[in-house]
Amino acid sequence: MGEKKKSTLSRDTKILGLNSFFTDISTEMIVPLLPFFITQTLGAPVIILGLIEGWAEVSVSILDMISGWFSDKVKRRKPLVIFGYGLSAFIKPLFSLATTWPQLFIFRFVERMGKGIRRAPRDAMIGAFEKKDQLGKAFGFRKMMDSAGAILGPLIAAFLLFYLGGEMPEGEIYRTIFLLAFIPAIIGVALLFLVKEKKEELAKISSSAKLVSKDFSHFLLVAAFFSIAQMGIVFFILKGGEVLPLIMVPIVYLAYNAAYTVFAMPAGILTDALGPKRMLIAAYLLFAIICIMFAFFNDPALLLILFSMLGLFMAIMQTTPRVYLVETAPGHNYATAIGTYQGVTGLLLLPANLLAGALWEVQIAGAHLPFILSAAIAIIAMLALILFVKDPLQKRLKTRKTLSHSQ
Repeated sequence: MGEKKKSTLSRDTKILGLNSFFTDISTEMIVPLLPFFITQTLGAPVIILGLIEGWAEVSVSILDMISGWFSDKVKRRKPLVIFGYGLSAFIKPLFSLATTWPQLFIFRFVERMGKGIRRAPRDAMIGAFEKKDQLGKAFGFRKMMDSAGAILGPLIAAFLLFYLGGEMPEGEIYRTIFLLAFIPAIIGVALLFLVKEKKEELAKISSSAKLVSKDFSHFLLVAAFFSIAQMGIVFFILKGGEVLPLIMVPIVYLAYNAAYTVFAMPAGILTDALGPKRMLIAAYLLFAIICIMFAFFNDPALLLILFSMLGLFMAIMQTTPRVYLVETAPGHNYATAIGTYQGVTGLLLLPANLLAGALWEVQIAGAHLPFILSAAIAIIAMLALILFVKDPLQKRLKTRKTLSHSQ
């Protein structure tokens, strides 16, 4: 009976999972169509696509750091989480009103601001809800639900593309889908009012604890360097669009989200068992392989496999670093640690996306240069991770052994 209780996730983690499910239905109805809406309907060049996605991530990153610090400072999570999700939900329908890329730029920037406000406090809530030895499982569950919504979103988009095709111009189809994406978004916001904050955990937050430590600094430096390799998913979609008809793009994107969903919780459980360092080493190597294959292979069937592999990579990256941060954050300052990590690495996504956009037309041996560059950076980051970053798993095992002896 005790083992069963230990393995059960909290009610509030499950509600946050449902919130992520509906939110990502909304988001992923939009994302696979956005590159084509920006470059075709609005007539922007590819480098503008990189600018929009890069600055969107900048807004997330800056607010990650501010929101994480503020959440720990005032010892509150829920109001920030509700406001962040609400802001994103209400800005999404405005995408349909954009007639120029600067307008879309503003809407996308504000929509991503909502993500920056909510993300660190939300993850800190999960860190407080669950035991340390099942943090990976908890973060994996939320990501699994998030990704399940991300499967349904592109399916809805693909259905609407098919159903509305021939009935209205392509640009108007995109605008209609953007409007309909508001419905699941607002359902996700409503669910948040059912979540209860753990006041006893909030009381443990120490305002005098120092965030910076040798282990955290080493981890952050390696993660920041790797971020330069992480050009946005839009570039992988754009590459797929060179090989596939438009109607098939949401389908391969669906494969990405399906793999994301299937592997999110197993990735978290493996992180609990193997430790975050080993899982991140595997993730960096996997990303390098994916980029090389995207660069040099153009087979439509292979693209399905590559997008699935990309989903596996993202399942690890959206779970494992959070486990590391919650396990090593001093003074229960989970939101500050998570926000700092997400802020620093996210800020570097701007130069990563701008670089990818600027180098898109440059080819080596017939391959887009950004994929080759990203693979090289990933390999270097993997080696740095092996040499300079410690794994908190050893500390956890030592603590467990000490407690076992004391009993």
